Amino acid sequence: MKKISVVLSFLFLTLSSSYGQWYVKKYQVTDINLLSKEQLEESLLKSNRDLLTSGVTAGAGALIFIIFKYAKPGMSEDPGVIEQLLGDKGVNKIGLIAGAGILIGGTIASIVYIGRSGRIKSVIRRNYPTVGSLDISPAVILNSYTRSSCAGFTLTYNF
Repeated sequence: MKKISVVLSFLFLTLSSSYGQWYVKKYQVTDINLLSKEQLEESLLKSNRDLLTSGVTAGAGALIFIIFKYAKPGMSEDPGVIEQLLGDKGVNKIGLIAGAGILIGGTIASIVYIGRSGRIKSVIRRNYPTVGSLDISPAVILNSYTRSSCAGFTLTYNF
């Protein structure tokens, strides 16, 4: 039980870096478009590392959940006072709850980092296009003579 507590504490500490509007805190800007290409690439690398960490955290939570669900290890060989009070069933239930909590936390953090990585990639593509890239985006075509509008697309080739 002591080992599980230490592992849970470590896993919760890894989730502490998942907060909103990361660029405000790190770079003191209010808009992600104000970041330089180097800052965006550095942030993308960090987001990908954090995505990997949160995926490992979710996997560890799933593993803990499965172990306590099917193997039912119960109390350790040298049970402490709390383990003796809880008994085998109580320890297994706490392990299930802890595993589910870690799994949910890791999954939420993964979703946050997937969204963050996608946003950074789109800003890099939009603000710093590569030579030979082709962009297509929706647009509204306005006719000033008849005052009508229709939907359309713009196609941009960067050279």
